Amino acid sequence: MSGDSILLWLILLPMIGGAVTCMACAGFGRSNPIISRILEVAGITVTLAAAFGIAVGLTVAEASGYCIWLDIPSVCGLGLSFKVDGFRGLYITVSAFAWLTSSVFFFWYGKGEEHILRYHMATMLTMACTLGVLLSADLFTTFVFFEGMSFASYVWVAQEQTPSAIKASKTYLAVAVIGGLVLLMGLFMLNNLAGTLVISELPDAAHKVADRTALYVAGGCMLFGFGAKAGAWPLHIWLPKAHPEAPASASALLSGILTKTGIFGILILSGQIFVSDASWGRIIVAIGVITMLTGALRALTSTDIKHMLACSSVSQIGFIMTGVGAVGAMYNEYGLAVSGSLLHMLNHSCFKLILFLAAGIIVKNVGSRDLNRVSGFGRKRYWMMILVLTASLGIAGIPGFSGYISKTLLHEALVTAHHMTGSPFYTVAEWLFLFAGGCTVAYMIKFFVVIFLRKPSKEVFEAEYRTAGGGAMPKAAMILLSITAAAIFIGGTVPELTMMPVGSHASSIAVYPTLEEPVSFFTWENLKGSLISIGIGIVLFFAAVRPLVSRKLKPLSETPEYVDRLERVPGFEEALYRPLLLSILPAVGGTLMRGIELATEGVAKIIFKIAKSILATADKAVDALTLLLRRTALRPVCEKHTISLGEALCLPLGQIGNAFRKLGNATVWRKKPKTGDCIAAVNRARENATESVKLVSRSLSYGLMAFCVGLIVLLVYILMSL
Repeated sequence: MSGDSILLWLILLPMIGGAVTCMACAGFGRSNPIISRILEVAGITVTLAAAFGIAVGLTVAEASGYCIWLDIPSVCGLGLSFKVDGFRGLYITVSAFAWLTSSVFFFWYGKGEEHILRYHMATMLTMACTLGVLLSADLFTTFVFFEGMSFASYVWVAQEQTPSAIKASKTYLAVAVIGGLVLLMGLFMLNNLAGTLVISELPDAAHKVADRTALYVAGGCMLFGFGAKAGAWPLHIWLPKAHPEAPASASALLSGILTKTGIFGILILSGQIFVSDASWGRIIVAIGVITMLTGALRALTSTDIKHMLACSSVSQIGFIMTGVGAVGAMYNEYGLAVSGSLLHMLNHSCFKLILFLAAGIIVKNVGSRDLNRVSGFGRKRYWMMILVLTASLGIAGIPGFSGYISKTLLHEALVTAHHMTGSPFYTVAEWLFLFAGGCTVAYMIKFFVVIFLRKPSKEVFEAEYRTAGGGAMPKAAMILLSITAAAIFIGGTVPELTMMPVGSHASSIAVYPTLEEPVSFFTWENLKGSLISIGIGIVLFFAAVRPLVSRKLKPLSETPEYVDRLERVPGFEEALYRPLLLSILPAVGGTLMRGIELATEGVAKIIFKIAKSILATADKAVDALTLLLRRTALRPVCEKHTISLGEALCLPLGQIGNAFRKLGNATVWRKKPKTGDCIAAVNRARENATESVKLVSRSLSYGLMAFCVGLIVLLVYILMSL
């Protein structure tokens, strides 16, 4: 089988698996859902094997410049094209692995759940569209699968069908649709300016665009669309709402994989279109800093474990974007920022796969997402404790774990950007980067301490009694998560042999040189940044988180409870977007349209009155001219009387009528004889008929003339309006 056909099957396999799963569910019913789940896992396993084989084969052949490319012409008008290179091969493998782990986990999590068929279909279709986005070789293909992914994953958010889930799904779909439409507008503009949407052709085509302002506008529209899916500020509103409502297996994929498709688009913008553009880089860094602070500060106060992890995802997306933005200021040394961004994408996918599935175990057993209600759940679950601790230390950037490696590269990218530009902008960004890292340490301490170190709550005791100490996930899912945790640890201990080659291999997503100079991660200069963040995190936890977001209970011997101080504070959606989209814009738009309607109506009335006056004047002028001609030049002709056929018939008809009248008076009407002249009556009837005919003809002529004049006036008005 050729490489391009393998690539096509890689995209089709999840779709076929979804169809087979649907038929299995329909055939076997709810009483035996194990068949459909086995088929789903089998389809994903085959997809993972194909993706891994492509990635490994490409790595071997990449030295010769070989890559797999597939073109499907005439599809959706412009055709579809797919490509596999270092980044794409890596991330389709990571995505397939995450899908497999999530599906195996759903064997246990989905027991007793309703609408299983719908969930399986959405899972497989979302996987197919996600792979389509990651494999796309042109931005039109990216857009087609991007929108398909958004609509398929909508089912995940609405799966539970609770009022909060329905509301969150509406928010998710609204952001997806608005972002998609703005993205499409940007693609139209870019295609018009650069003449191509093929990703590999964009650097040269964008460099030749003379109108840089128009190119920035097109880039801004595409940044809006990709940023909406990534969860970047200020379009992050869907993420903290959707993740808590979706099943845990879906939340892990939404956070770990689907947000990275948005980062994929932003990488293309920064790495293919706005290469070494300092202004563009500052915009991305600014958005990234605001995003990571917004998510981190909200996670500090949250008491919903899935909401906390969702806000953490927002923050980590901000970390990634600071690295992507730093590229613009680093000119020929941007391999540092690129490798850091790509590796933190990979790390975040691993962290959230473990953390969200662990949260799913807690919620499934205890039946609550409240941090206070689930405290102490993991005290005796040592393997789960090790997994969560590994992910927590990784996401906090603790030395010895993979998150430290990627965050060190991102931090050094900001420092290098400051040295190369001398701009205080990057110095401030670096300080906020370290502070946001401290916030990450603080909220992960809160999460781990409450779940694994506190005494079990009343709800946890009841859950233990119900499940008789069980409630563990399938061993297969535990093995897959253990592999993920091992990768986090190994990547952080020997980065030169693991993470750095991966980062260099994956940098093919952009026209950046790879990071060739080795980085000494465990020197004092690099350890210092991590230690500063750790110190900030510990201080925040004991000086701010515990006293400000907790309350003491009576009796005082009980453990204090955490409270969400910002729970009732309206967010962007309630304070800005909903009033803007549902009230302000409709009111302003309706007022403008009514004003235009009234103005147009007034102009039309004026034009109609003027046309009517002109036509009436013209009619009177024609009558006056006719009368003048009849009394002057045409007077001899008018005075000459010609007997018409009607006049010639009037006399004999009248005479016949007079004869019948005389006969009737002599016989039938002797007592009441009839009077009158029939000749005069016939003449009057003829004159009335003639006048009626003239009136009809005049009316038709006037109407026809008015119609023609009105049509001419309308055409002139339309031409003047163009």
